[in-house]
Amino acid sequence: MNPEAAPTPIAASRPGTSPTEKAPPFDAHAQARVLVVDDEQVIREILSDFLLMEGYQVLTAENGRVALDVLAHHAVHLVLSDLKMPEMGGLELLEGIRDRYPEVVTLIMTGYGTVETAIEAMKRGAFDYVLKPFKVEEVVHTVRRGLEQQRLRAENIELRAALSLYQLAARLGDEPDLARTLRLVVATVLEQTNADRVSVILLPDDDVRWEGASSGHGEPITEHDLAEAALGLHGSVLANQGRAFRFLRGSDCTAPVTSLLMTPLTGRHKLLGLLVAVRHGGRPFIEGDRKLMTIIADRAAAAVHNAQLFETQERTFRHTIEALVTTLEEKDRYTAGHSARVAEFAEITARQMGLDEEFVQLIHQSGRLHDLGKIKLRTEELNKPGPLTPEEYERFKMHPVYGEELLGPIPSFRDVLPGVWGHHERFDGNGYPRGIGGDNIPLMARIMAVADSYDAMTSHRAYRTALTHGYAIGELVRCSGTQFDPTCVDAFLVAIETWRAVRSVAGESYPQ
Repeated sequence: MNPEAAPTPIAASRPGTSPTEKAPPFDAHAQARVLVVDDEQVIREILSDFLLMEGYQVLTAENGRVALDVLAHHAVHLVLSDLKMPEMGGLELLEGIRDRYPEVVTLIMTGYGTVETAIEAMKRGAFDYVLKPFKVEEVVHTVRRGLEQQRLRAENIELRAALSLYQLAARLGDEPDLARTLRLVVATVLEQTNADRVSVILLPDDDVRWEGASSGHGEPITEHDLAEAALGLHGSVLANQGRAFRFLRGSDCTAPVTSLLMTPLTGRHKLLGLLVAVRHGGRPFIEGDRKLMTIIADRAAAAVHNAQLFETQERTFRHTIEALVTTLEEKDRYTAGHSARVAEFAEITARQMGLDEEFVQLIHQSGRLHDLGKIKLRTEELNKPGPLTPEEYERFKMHPVYGEELLGPIPSFRDVLPGVWGHHERFDGNGYPRGIGGDNIPLMARIMAVADSYDAMTSHRAYRTALTHGYAIGELVRCSGTQFDPTCVDAFLVAIETWRAVRSVAGESYPQ
């Protein structure tokens, strides 16, 4: 049998491929392919014959330089290489394989006089060595052991990936927030690949810039660090040493990178972003790391895609609700601007109370929406110049409930609901619709009750003209502890005077 008849891409490329074609994806469970590298043709022929009889696919190369060319075109499981060869020897080849193809098992062949060099090769990553002159059976046995170790390592990686994916999926299933989801993804990849830094980079969507996530040592990779090739990715990439900079721009942030994993996050054939892991020196990533990150990236991409769809839907809902609020105020000419003023009064009260910014923003939004339920009331009842009948008053008392029913199904409005349904509850428990009192009333509703009542008193109504600022303040003080939470009243009294002073200096109107 002529071993040189084995598929050797250095002589001729495969049909339909070009000499620069990338190697196919590495598969540790495919029929094992061995690359024999030796400058002596007789040794290549003998080893090829025996390995072919053992059922392996065999490729050959006469030195390290040619071997790297073979590896660039073919997925190889194991390299059996001589140490001493012209142009490029075994140690230099070993370093090239370690940097570019870390999943490949390497065996070194050496004479008795270079055993110390062979041991040095093992320190650099070779699995084992065989001595020349060798018994072919010993070589085949060592090849089997090397491939078995590779198989076990691949299975361990797959089990680890499956466990990581199971754990991640379980946690993501309970996590609706995109920011926390991305932090989980980054933490999982960081732990499972032992990367130095992992980043999720999200690209703008419909002019909305989404926040990614990053964790680890060193500066996070950002969109500005990506080369054009990264934005055109259709599959995952494992790149070591200088090859990483095909996908990264040179900068202080990327300079330490020696090994790169990069996987596109794709939803409905659209690039949403990239999942990037880097190492700064040390052992490069291996194929198992790439597979693991690809699996996790699929989960991350689904989460990002769903979040973007959700945000688009939420944006539509918010615009619709804002339009309904505008329609409501046009429906009742006496309350035009009421929701905006209540939102502002509630906001300044919350700030005066030292509440966190997230709550301040929520209470402002709740103020904008607090009377939305009135959209279901009759216009003639809203604008009635005289007292409401008992039946009309009972319908009016339902508007907090109507507002809650309208906004409740929309997740992004759930945190503002207490101000919507609770702004007519009383501190003494005699309010509506639930008749709860004291601290049982959500703080947002207690603040909103003060802001709403002040604006109602200082605005024109169908049944009376606006009351003075002094009168309204007197009523708030008089009803503190019965209708209103005293703490909220005290904070409002300070905040409203500051607000009025600012308006006065600016030449803007305010209740007199």
